[in-house]
Amino acid sequence: MSISYLSIAKVNDEIEINARVLGHKGGFSMTHVKLRNKATGKLVAEGRHSLYSRWASKL
Repeated sequence: MSISYLSIAKVNDEIEINARVLGHKGGFSMTHVKLRNKATGKLVAEGRHSLYSRWASKL
C-alpha cells in the first residue's frame, strides 16, 4: 500500500473519494484511490494498493 498526502483537509471540509480497480488477474489485484477537496478541487491524498491472495486448496 502506498499513500501520498498532497494537501490538507480541514475539519468540516467535504471530501470526494474516487476509487477504481486498475486490474485483476488470477489472485492479483490493484486499486487506485483519489481524495479531493470538493470545494477547491485540490487533491488531498492519493493511494495505490496491490493485493495478492492465494485461493485455498480444494484437496
